[in-house]
Amino acid sequence: MGAFPSRVCIGLPARGSASIRRIVNTTRLALTVALACVLSAPAADAATKRKSAAKKKRPAATKKVPAAVPEDTFTPPESAEPESDAPVAPKAAAPAPLAPVMPAAPKKVVDAPAPAVRPAPANAVAIFGVARQPAATDSAAKLEDTLTRRLGSAGDVQFVDLATAFPPPEPQGNPRGDALFDEGRAAYDNLDPDAAAVKFKAAAEAYVQRPGDLRPEKLGETYLFQGASQLLNGDVAGAKAAFTNALLVEPSLSPDAGLFGQDVQRVFSEAQSELNAQPQGTLVVTTQPQGARVLVRGRDVGTTPLAGAKLAPGRYPVQVVLPGYAPFATYVEVKPSAPTELKTKLGSAPGLSALRDAATKAGTEAAFDADGTPPEVGAIAERLNARYVVLAATFQDKKGRLHGEVQAWDVRTKNRLRGVEVDFGKRDGKGSADFAADQVHTFLTGAALPQGREDSKEPLVSSDSVLRKPWFWAAAAGVAAVTAGVVYVATTDRGPGFNPVNGLPGGISF
Repeated sequence: MGAFPSRVCIGLPARGSASIRRIVNTTRLALTVALACVLSAPAADAATKRKSAAKKKRPAATKKVPAAVPEDTFTPPESAEPESDAPVAPKAAAPAPLAPVMPAAPKKVVDAPAPAVRPAPANAVAIFGVARQPAATDSAAKLEDTLTRRLGSAGDVQFVDLATAFPPPEPQGNPRGDALFDEGRAAYDNLDPDAAAVKFKAAAEAYVQRPGDLRPEKLGETYLFQGASQLLNGDVAGAKAAFTNALLVEPSLSPDAGLFGQDVQRVFSEAQSELNAQPQGTLVVTTQPQGARVLVRGRDVGTTPLAGAKLAPGRYPVQVVLPGYAPFATYVEVKPSAPTELKTKLGSAPGLSALRDAATKAGTEAAFDADGTPPEVGAIAERLNARYVVLAATFQDKKGRLHGEVQAWDVRTKNRLRGVEVDFGKRDGKGSADFAADQVHTFLTGAALPQGREDSKEPLVSSDSVLRKPWFWAAAAGVAAVTAGVVYVATTDRGPGFNPVNGLPGGISF
């Protein structure tokens, strides 16, 4: 009996120590788990946010094509947030009620640099063709084109910058097309190719309906997903047609192997090979007025008149852009081994239309015959920051024959060129449009254009009786002196328009 209590007394502490150790271990484990949960909560939240962001921003469906990219391929710059080393100011806490609010120390504000404004040339020229009768509208546009082309080819005449005066409108985007594309992408990711194909087709149609706001890479991606959806439905021919449309819109497209399987890669390569094997066609573009930029798939391919841009057969978005005019956009079907012509007459933008209305008022017969500078000419010069304003008026006589008359004003020196007549029945020589341009060039610069013709020695003006009168030059330009039969004129403005050979100022008034 005495041994039993001893064993009991010895055994109890042993069992109690084990229990205590188990309790301690259990407590440590619980604390470890709790601490791990606390520490893992931010990581879990961050992971959840990353997954949510990944769902919102899907990976691109295409990849860059290495090396073999057509020369006219344009890769848009990737959008990125502007980097800044400036610290982010924390949000100020709301002050307690009735507590005095101490003014914060003023921050040093650095004014952002103003956008660079391109100054207008000191001797900028504005040219407008005006029709005095509706029947003379086309001839007025042609005469304006001829004067602009002829003076521009001289290389010493500076025209007003219409791009600065009338900046092009900002692209509006296509929210409806973007929404349909997102719906199609959601259906494609949820393995519903039937619904995806319908949505992508509708998105492509929405983009096509607004070629002026077209983003070629977005439309190309839409066609790519449409073809992939049709291929999942077993429509190989429809998929190949969609892939061809994608390549026509954006030749640099290539399906990303991480998103599309081998079947898409194979059919896409077949469509690309078949498109490259077809003979190219030619796109010919003419506009009125000339000099407009032609954009095919958003890429500049030249200015009008565009003799021919080589393109693979297919349907292309074409834009025609000219500063001061409303942009023109359409789709053109280019045929293989044949020229495809596009002709369009550009309409003036609202700002330029107002100036043309003013030019029409200043180009009437009464305004041309009156003395002094018409107020509309002064308004045009002020709006465009031009020194010279040239008006080419066209009209029809009683017998139905077309005629033209050109006048020019130097608003700085108040000189004026008058009496330049144009006979539309003559292609060259005196009375032709080119000859009229020569006379205008002499007025603007004091030097005649090289013509290579015997009649290039024709006088600038036809009123010889006026030119022979020294009193006229004294009244018009300041001080006149006659030496050895040559009239020298001293003026207060001897800029680039002053001719040291004959002494004529930048403009001749008579």
